[in-house]
Amino acid sequence: MASSLVSKVNVASKAFLGQAVTSAETVATTSARSFKVVARTTQQKAAGTAKKAFGTAKQAVGTAKKAVGTVRKQAPLAKVSAPIKKAAPAVKKAAPAAARTVKRAARKATGNASDDELSKWYGPNRRLFLPEGLLDREEVPSYLTGEIPGDYGYDPLGLGKKEKDFDQYRAAELIHARWAMLGAAGIVIPEAFNRSGLPCGPEAVWWKTGAQLLEGESLQWCGITIPLNLAAATIAEIVLVGGAEYYRSANKSPLGSDLDPLHPGGAFDPLGLADDPDQFALLKVKEIKNGRLALFSLLGFFVQAYVTQDGPVANLAAHLDDPFANNIISVIGGNIERSPVL
Repeated sequence: MASSLVSKVNVASKAFLGQAVTSAETVATTSARSFKVVARTTQQKAAGTAKKAFGTAKQAVGTAKKAVGTVRKQAPLAKVSAPIKKAAPAVKKAAPAAARTVKRAARKATGNASDDELSKWYGPNRRLFLPEGLLDREEVPSYLTGEIPGDYGYDPLGLGKKEKDFDQYRAAELIHARWAMLGAAGIVIPEAFNRSGLPCGPEAVWWKTGAQLLEGESLQWCGITIPLNLAAATIAEIVLVGGAEYYRSANKSPLGSDLDPLHPGGAFDPLGLADDPDQFALLKVKEIKNGRLALFSLLGFFVQAYVTQDGPVANLAAHLDDPFANNIISVIGGNIERSPVL
């Protein structure tokens, strides 16, 4: 009985396994057919999408070609009506003003306090050369718009009516103002050093600068002898000053041609004072104001030297010692007898 029972179990197991294998084959075949159908459908859709994309790209290329043809046809007219070379300087000059205007508007919207300071020196509401009650803003020349530093609306001779003349006079004023500031320092400092015990020559007055070279002696600065004769000093001055004037007149720069001719910045600003545009704009105002003051101070130095035969430091010391006996009224009145130096 046991053997017959085992044989029955074997037969049943084989039958079950056969049915399982048959079912698995059926499921696998069905799944494979479904996958092929799905893959074929997806491939057909992708091919259709690719064809549409290619057609769209082809249309875009055609549109671009038409646009290029239109531009080529219109280019001669644009060249005649608006020459680029002639328009470039105007665009270049207008760009800083437009950028400054946009920047001011943006900063005004954000409530920047520096904009109030800038409005004192730039724009239509800037300070003028006379107070409001003595000067109507409508009397200010129209070409003085307050876009440049130091514009107080003052041009009684109308020297700046032409834009070319305006730019030329502005550059000349700034260059002379810088020379005047250097000259004023060069007049006052050596004389002050000489009076304080730091020898800068036997007579450290500006009208005798370099006189030692003419006498075959060497220059001195704070007790230090400078080993230069007249020929070497002349050559050095020609090279340094002449080179600077050449680059200035030719509107070039040894460090690059993209620098601003009046305010170059870059390597000429080692302290980074121009990094902040607002502060840089205020520094431009301070520079031209101090430069104009230096120009008038040089005129005063010249007149003082002619009348008193002394330098500015000596005249100041004499005035401080006795203000009532040494002043402009006493000198003009003849209370102090001195022979002219020139």
